[in-house]
Amino acid sequence: MNNQEYFRFEDFTLTKYRTMIQTAKKNNYQFKFFFEQNDNDSKIILWRHDVEFSPCIALQMAEIEADEGVKATYFFQLHAEFYNLLEKDISEIVLKIKSYGHDLGLHFDSHYFNVTTEKDLEKYLALDTHFFNEIFNVDIKVFSFHNTNEFILSCENERYAGLINVYSKYFKEKFSYCADSTGYWRYERLDDVLNNPAVHKLQVLTHDAMWSREILPPRQRVFLSIDENARRIKQWYDDTLKKFGAKNIDWEGAL
Repeated sequence: MNNQEYFRFEDFTLTKYRTMIQTAKKNNYQFKFFFEQNDNDSKIILWRHDVEFSPCIALQMAEIEADEGVKATYFFQLHAEFYNLLEKDISEIVLKIKSYGHDLGLHFDSHYFNVTTEKDLEKYLALDTHFFNEIFNVDIKVFSFHNTNEFILSCENERYAGLINVYSKYFKEKFSYCADSTGYWRYERLDDVLNNPAVHKLQVLTHDAMWSREILPPRQRVFLSIDENARRIKQWYDDTLKKFGAKNIDWEGAL
């Protein structure tokens, strides 16, 4: 068995993504936000996106979900290495995703602040939450951790800084969990979980650049998203110079 077969590269296309959403609907899952669910729910799914590489791909996934009539929660980073949340184009994507009826959350990077205690976690989570709310004029209710470690996974309170913790003991005990972290199914294949009649409460974690239009290995999916973002920035440069009537000089002269 080669890598493509073993890691099921074919599962991670946007076409297949739509099929998985349809499978969840066919099996009567109710798509809910984290703050909506309760112990009385019979069969629900909390579909979560940790946006780490490409808000542009996240937008495509949000459009698929909206087209299928379901909702998800999109967790954005303030300290991302791959995108700038304050860039106008990216900020507009965040608000557009919200306009589709999805919820916004904070993908909190504890490593940025070197958080090693729950006291510091409360402090810096509150700081990032305030900033996020002010910038986007929202009142986020939920957060997820970025790049978990032993300390982070030990932080199991249901809330920190007033926000619902998706890694809390409650969700770990009450919900089955399926994740595509680093571009393959870390525990069970999502198709199998969605079709398992024994699963009634499910948290699904997906990551934007782990999905692409063509069948690719995870590393190439991420690299493709980086290349596409570079092309977007280059186009922005050309368009901006043209807009303001500035010369855009290349080898052969001005464009």
